[in-house]
Amino acid sequence: MIKLRALFLLIIVFVSLQKIAAQQDTARIIPEKVNSDRTKPDEEVKNRLKPHLVAKLPSVLNETSGLAIVGGQLWTLNDGGNEAALYQIDTASGRVMRRVMVSNARNIDWESLTQDDSSIYIGDFGNNYGSRKNLRILKIAKYNLLNPANDSVEAGFISFAFADQVDFSSRLNQTNFDCEAFFYCNDSLHLFSKNWADQQTRHYVLPTAAGTYRACLLETFNADGLITDAAINRKGEIVLLGYKNTGGKFWNCFLWIFRDAGSNRLAGNKYTRIELGSALNLGQTEGLAFGEGERIWISSERISHSWVHLPARLFKVDLSKSD
Repeated sequence: MIKLRALFLLIIVFVSLQKIAAQQDTARIIPEKVNSDRTKPDEEVKNRLKPHLVAKLPSVLNETSGLAIVGGQLWTLNDGGNEAALYQIDTASGRVMRRVMVSNARNIDWESLTQDDSSIYIGDFGNNYGSRKNLRILKIAKYNLLNPANDSVEAGFISFAFADQVDFSSRLNQTNFDCEAFFYCNDSLHLFSKNWADQQTRHYVLPTAAGTYRACLLETFNADGLITDAAINRKGEIVLLGYKNTGGKFWNCFLWIFRDAGSNRLAGNKYTRIELGSALNLGQTEGLAFGEGERIWISSERISHSWVHLPARLFKVDLSKSD
C-alpha cells in the first residue's frame, strides 16, 4: 500500500513538472511600464504569436540585415563587407528573384531598409567600433529599382554624424553609437541606435534630402537589449526588433511594439515587449518589415559556430494576436 502511494505521488510530481516546462517554453509578453524593471513577464502569449518559419534563405543572403516591402515585393540586403546589392526574395520559398547592384556605392556596413512614396533608403550606418566618421544613408528612386530591365541603380547620399557623439575611440561592441535600425515617417528618417554599453536605444531624426547633417537626438528609450531593426505601419504603430544576451553564449530575441497610432515618438506611447524566443531557435534576428495589416516579416542571419549551425531564415509574425 505504501509503495502504491509513493508511486502515485511520483506520477503527480512528474505531471506537474511537465506542465511547468511547457509553460516556460511559451513566448511571453511584458505589458506597458514606464522606466520599468523588465525582469518579470506578466502575461502569456499564445503559441500562434511565435514566429512562423516561412523559408530558409539561400547562402547569398547569409548576412541578411534589413527588409522592406517595395511595390508589393519583399527586398533585403546583406550587411558590411558584402556586395553593394539589393535582393528581391520570394515570400513563399525564400529564393532570390532579382539582384540589383548599387553602382556608385560600396557596402561599408549596410544594416537597414526603409522607404517613402518615391524613394528607398539604405542605412549604411553600422558602427560596431563607434569610430566611423563616414556614416550615410543611400537614397534610390523606387521606379529605378522596380524596373525589371535594370540590374543596377545609382544612389544619392545623406551623410551625417550623431549630434551628441564627441568620442570616436575604437572599441568593439562597447559603443552607444552603433546603429542598425530606421524608418521613414512625416518627411523625416528616424534612426534607433544599438547601444552596446547601456542596452538602451537613442532615437535620432534626419531629413530625407541629399546633403550633410547632424542627426538630432529626439529621445532615449530603455530597450533592455540591442536594437537591430525598426518599422512603422500606416496606422503609426512602431515595432523595434532586437536581441539580448542572457548569459554566456545564450541570446533571446524580442520585439517592442508601440501602438499609439499617429505618433512618431516612443515617449508617451503605449508599448509592449514580446519575447520571441532563443536565438538558438530563431537565429540572429536582423531584418524587419510590415506586411499587410499587423503582419510583420523578420529575417535572421546565419549563425555558424563550433557548437551551433543555423541557416539564414525568413519568419512571419501576426502582431494582432498580441493585444
